[in-house]
Amino acid sequence: MSDLSILAGRLDEGLEQIQKAFRLNPVPPPWYYLLLGQAEYASKNYEKALAPLRHESTYRTHSRRTLAAALAQLGRIEEAQREAKLFLVTNPHFTISHWGNYRGGHDKSVRDHFIEGFRKAGLPE
Repeated sequence: MSDLSILAGRLDEGLEQIQKAFRLNPVPPPWYYLLLGQAEYASKNYEKALAPLRHESTYRTHSRRTLAAALAQLGRIEEAQREAKLFLVTNPHFTISHWGNYRGGHDKSVRDHFIEGFRKAGLPE
C-alpha cells in the first residue's frame, strides 16, 4: 500500500504505512527497505532515504536508482553518478522516459520529482 500511496501523491500516508509495516514485522523482508527509501525520497527527506536504500538486504537492487536520485538531490553528484552507473550494470536498458511512461498513471508531481533526481544523477533519457 505504501508504494501505491506514494505514487498517488499521498506522501504522508505512504510513509506512515511503511513505518507501520516495520513496526508490525520484526523481521521485515528486504523490499520494505526499498519502499521506505522511496517514501523518504518522495517526501524530500533525502538524508533519511540513504540508510534504507543502502541496507544490506536491498542494496544492489532497484534501490540504487532511487539512491542515486537522493544523492543527486543532496548535491553529491559524483557519488550519485557512481550509483547510477552501478544500477545500469544490472539494468542496462533502463531509461528515464520508459520509467516515466510506466508511471504515467500516477501523481505527476511525484513522478516528476523522481525523474528530476534520475536526471541529476545522470541516468539515461
